[in-house]
Amino acid sequence: ARLVECKTFKDAAVVLRRLSEEAARSWPRRAGLEAPFLALAPDLLDGVGTQDLRRACERALAPRPSTHVETEHIAPIRASVADAVVELAAVLPDAGTVTFRDLTTGMVDRIGVVVRFLAILELYKQGAVDLHQADSFGEIQVSWRPDANFAAGDLVDAYEG
Repeated sequence: ARLVECKTFKDAAVVLRRLSEEAARSWPRRAGLEAPFLALAPDLLDGVGTQDLRRACERALAPRPSTHVETEHIAPIRASVADAVVELAAVLPDAGTVTFRDLTTGMVDRIGVVVRFLAILELYKQGAVDLHQADSFGEIQVSWRPDANFAAGDLVDAYEG
């Protein structure tokens, strides 16, 4: 085993010596244009004075005007999770077990469905409801917990976005 290791390192040394000899025969190329072509390149700063540089620097360092995005055309969102929690807290104790689909029937806007879902999650987080879903993408069963006592206004964490 030691002889195999010795031969391996000896072969590696031969390869490294050959690569070093090949590298010694090469010369690095100078960056930029070769001497005969230097005179052909234009002087990029020809005709540029100190005042031109000062003006260019002032333009580059000048503060940019702030951009204003018009948002008047965007309809305000009229749904809030806090309102949905209050609505569900009023409906669910008497409803027994209902499906999420039943709680969202009649809603035409997707944002209303999303807000209702977030409200159910908030109620679940606070321990006010139990959730059951038999399989993936199946119906979500929501049932009010009779031992839940809370103040509806305290349920929703305030989000200052």
